Amino acid sequence: MGRVYQMDNPDNYYEFDALPVDEFLPLVTFKEPSKYVVEDEELTISDEEVTLSEHLDSEKRTAKVLQLTTNKTKITLPFRIEKGSNDTWDDDGYIEPTLSIQDENFRITSDVKILKKYNTEIEVAIELQGTETTEFYLDFYANDNENDFNVGEYKNVYCGRLKIIYKVPNEWEFSQEKIEKIKQYAVANNVRYNGSGDANRYHHCTDTHKNIIYKLLDTPNDLELGKDQNHLPSANRITPNDFKKAGESTTQGIRETMIATTYAEPSKTFTVIDVTDTEVLTRSGTAGNTENALKSFKESPIAYLKSKCPENGYYVFVGAYNDDYHSFTIIVNKQEETFSFQFVDQVVGVDSYTENNFEASKLLYDVRIYKYNFPMKLELYQLRNKIK
Repeated sequence: MGRVYQMDNPDNYYEFDALPVDEFLPLVTFKEPSKYVVEDEELTISDEEVTLSEHLDSEKRTAKVLQLTTNKTKITLPFRIEKGSNDTWDDDGYIEPTLSIQDENFRITSDVKILKKYNTEIEVAIELQGTETTEFYLDFYANDNENDFNVGEYKNVYCGRLKIIYKVPNEWEFSQEKIEKIKQYAVANNVRYNGSGDANRYHHCTDTHKNIIYKLLDTPNDLELGKDQNHLPSANRITPNDFKKAGESTTQGIRETMIATTYAEPSKTFTVIDVTDTEVLTRSGTAGNTENALKSFKESPIAYLKSKCPENGYYVFVGAYNDDYHSFTIIVNKQEETFSFQFVDQVVGVDSYTENNFEASKLLYDVRIYKYNFPMKLELYQLRNKIK
């Protein structure tokens, strides 16, 4: 409501409907969304549209809704306060963030009534403590600050929206940031593959997957996976038992420790079938159990991997060929009905595969390549992101 005051008697005034020039009409937008990179938070453009207050300029009323997905229990989000109408001169008022959900597990912990001007910024802090994956909105409303000479009439002007998905992570899922971290390590380790001497030596397969585990779990105090392998010429390391005696880590030892501490599930073994349709089970006096070409796995490792990834996200498995002759890591990324796979070890660093080519062209092929005098099989176990 606007007022005109008598010059010599302020108590005498005339009230009239407010003009747009007297209104505080902001537009609240996420600050630099293209540059927003925060661990365990993913900002994307959703398929939803929002229609804001009719008092805003027409080109600013409708927009795609940004969507923030997170598994964090505390987030702080940056926003810009922009001018939402060219018809207004009033440049300050209250911004009031509100959650669309009525649940004590989700609440704004920063101010919920903030006096601001155009072309300034605010931060909204939210606590999320739910036990189930939950979707809701952070909505913004504006009200004038009711000063004597510039009083706005419009109330609760709808001026911004952000969609938030609080995703309760399942016990097997790892963040994209953790996955990038282990991939960067694997690539750097592979660069040193041809190095010489302990100072420049790359990690062999057991130490590679051991260090990947440490990075994924942030090196927990309750997890001891043994020393790195000794590369000195005097080191006599031939069998897994030789490494155990020296107190050094082995693929078998790491697997047993991970399962015993519940950071991993019990492993699953996949045997192979040769072109004569014979299952290759035990040593038969022939190198690698058979001289015949391999036809397939008896049970599909890919089907198993897919069955262990319940929701969209990243999952990690550790594998070993032929009675732990060679160990490696598998990263599985599930996005709706699509699965992609990355193979990680010291030899290749990181290699990418699709569902169609991973089993035959990589896993089965490598079982044959690493046959030597060891039983031909594949063993896999899945990592948890915490103790069970």
